[in-house]
Amino acid sequence: MWVEIVLLFVLVLVYAVLRDRRPRNCPPGPAEIPFFGRLPFFDEETGENLRKNYGNIVMYRTGTIRSVFLFDYDTAKEAMARLEFADRPDFFTTFSLDDQKLGGVISSNGVHWQHDRRFVLRNLRNLGMGKNHLEEAINIEGKALVEDLKKYGGEAINYPDSFRTVALNIIWQMVASTRYDLRSKEVETIYRMTNEFRENFTPLMLLPSFIPALDHLPKSIKNYLFKDDIFDRFVEEMKNVVNEAVDKHLEDYDPDNPRDLIDEYIKDMKENEGDDNSLFRRGALNQIVNDLFGAGSDTVYNMLKWVTYLLARYPEYATRMQQQIDAVVPRDRMVSLDYKPSLPLVEAFTVEALRYSSLAVYNAQRSAHRDTTINGYFIPKGTMIQVGNYSIHHDPRYWDDPHKFYPERFLDDSATKYTAPNIGFFAFGSGRRPCAGELLARMELFLFTAAIIQHFDVIPPKGVVLSQKDIVNLGGLRTPADNKLIYRPRN
Repeated sequence: MWVEIVLLFVLVLVYAVLRDRRPRNCPPGPAEIPFFGRLPFFDEETGENLRKNYGNIVMYRTGTIRSVFLFDYDTAKEAMARLEFADRPDFFTTFSLDDQKLGGVISSNGVHWQHDRRFVLRNLRNLGMGKNHLEEAINIEGKALVEDLKKYGGEAINYPDSFRTVALNIIWQMVASTRYDLRSKEVETIYRMTNEFRENFTPLMLLPSFIPALDHLPKSIKNYLFKDDIFDRFVEEMKNVVNEAVDKHLEDYDPDNPRDLIDEYIKDMKENEGDDNSLFRRGALNQIVNDLFGAGSDTVYNMLKWVTYLLARYPEYATRMQQQIDAVVPRDRMVSLDYKPSLPLVEAFTVEALRYSSLAVYNAQRSAHRDTTINGYFIPKGTMIQVGNYSIHHDPRYWDDPHKFYPERFLDDSATKYTAPNIGFFAFGSGRRPCAGELLARMELFLFTAAIIQHFDVIPPKGVVLSQKDIVNLGGLRTPADNKLIYRPRN
């Protein structure tokens, strides 16, 4: 009797293992532990090792989810343009403030994504994105940033919160008609929670997203193992910020005088009241506002950290850019976009910073909404697709000496004209879901960088030598560690 029971158990186990294994003709990848796969990863070294061992298309499994990593530019560009890879994975809804988990521009899919993205792009354009008075707004923040850095009196400081606030103020004025003081206590809590979340991030924190059964563990255990409490506090703070902004707009809404994106959405929401099929909902609005709050401040903030780190590490470039700026821009005037053609090294410096930093080591995940193929490999429905930005940006097929910071790669032979990259560049994504704020981000990065270079020498404290060891990876975000730098006003 016991022999039969053991034999039946073994047969069931073997059957389950066989059904659990990787489907035939899928991309190559590391061996999978049955029912578990392998721990998730977000660092560039693991990705580069996978590429070295298995090639440019690699399958990797964690829990119930298989991912395919694309490390080749041409393959990634072609895949990201395909309709079957336009969706986000289901776990993106974990971060949604929408009660129905359907709205927004980052985590949504299908008709909800198309609807909300069109609304956001149309209204941001109407509110100034890409227009001259937006440049004026950026330079107002640039002046405020210069004055804020001067207040430190040349002392060595960590990357200031004002780097994030100047970027937030640009988008937040279009979204909510609000401008924060650069040292505002109102947003200090959000910055602190964001930093706490990233500094405590480990791959274990996302295991419940890959293994749904873990989500049923007692809250105390999840807090201990996956730091759920940190994530919950972060989400709660964002809910407070978003709800306060939307509630205030609902209270003083004037249909004849819409001020910003929130008012425009409320207008459409009220006009569609009673329509059960309308996609204009309070929950979707909350998520749109949340998306723009984060996207509008976080990327530029971290890129300004990279800019100042690189200025301090490579002072020869800072000197050359200061000479270029001083030759064409009066010292009492901020750099404007009109001067950009005369400042090719400044533009080349910012674009090389985007490539060299590879701030997002991997592009935001997509999901295959049906069975399909990539370069002849079978890709099952539900597979996550991730592009290795770092690997593409450091691929010697596209870049000479890719691990060297070298802005001249974006200048012509005479070094008098900027030349844009036409291959091997993935900083803003590609295909059907590129970064909606690319134009705004490029404007901000150029003008804020020029403002810092024009007014300061950025140097490390005496005796401090900056090196590659100063770069850290915080949950897939590649950024300089919090080294103190000196912002010394120029005479």
